[in-house]
Amino acid sequence: MKILSSDITLLHGRTTGIAALPDEATDQPLLVFVHGGGATSRSFDIPGHSQILRAARNGFPAYALDRPGYGGSEPLGLPADSDTGVLRAAAERLDEAVTELWQRHATTAPGVVVIGCSIGGAVATHLAALWSDQERPGWPLLGLAVVDIGQLPPENVVDAWRSTPAEERIDMSELRGRITAPPLWTLAPHQFGLHSLPGVLEPVVRAEGLEIVGGWPREWRHVASRITVPVHYRLGEFDTLWTARPDLVAEFADALRTRSPSVDAALFPGSAHGVADSVVGREYCLQVLGFAERCATVVSTPQLLDPAVTNNPATRGT
Repeated sequence: MKILSSDITLLHGRTTGIAALPDEATDQPLLVFVHGGGATSRSFDIPGHSQILRAARNGFPAYALDRPGYGGSEPLGLPADSDTGVLRAAAERLDEAVTELWQRHATTAPGVVVIGCSIGGAVATHLAALWSDQERPGWPLLGLAVVDIGQLPPENVVDAWRSTPAEERIDMSELRGRITAPPLWTLAPHQFGLHSLPGVLEPVVRAEGLEIVGGWPREWRHVASRITVPVHYRLGEFDTLWTARPDLVAEFADALRTRSPSVDAALFPGSAHGVADSVVGREYCLQVLGFAERCATVVSTPQLLDPAVTNNPATRGT
């Protein structure tokens, strides 16, 4: 199978991104990757560690989209000192972009699985909630995979963001020394060379950082509790941007279970923030592809989401 890679533009240029597509149509779901703060869509296409190429080689049409203000995507134009509303506005833009993308695959793919990391995980959570609220959404969401996002930022992270200069963009070096470093052994070697790769990293939109330590901790439960599709949730065991504890992961999962029919939530052993690019990143990425496979199977076998069926020995093998 050959892979076709390309840059893409959507919404008349308001949203940019990259694609990795099998050269033949498959029956796999469309995967949409949403990047974290201070990165771009190209963070999913690191040479030798490309998440979108891995997905495409497994038959998934894969797209990584630039969130508003990153890559070539049009900024939202919200105030730099805002601590709420930015993540939802980014999700609204992505909802429009995925609606356009879906038109390219509606005749072959069973639906869409959204994969978000870090701030992109929060945006993806908003996107899934927004989709779940719509009476007639423009595309079929099959599942949501989020990672590197929690609900309780440590005090030093809160203080670090609130002490940044009142500028639209903040270089992550501004936070260096104020945020606890993870164990070095959790970091994959290629992580140390990301700054040398063109177009992968950019300064963070400050309003996003303020919302992650402000509006998001206040609002996450309301957002998560509205999601109506299966969710795969992971937080790195050694994540220092979030308080990583089993009880907090359980709390996040409980909120998701308000309406989601299936929630797979856990700390990810051996990883810091940035699970997909950690020393155990390949393991995580394969988990996500397996989750996407299962989401597609549910379309034809909805019994997979019925605990009364899957847990009943009498129904096994039928």
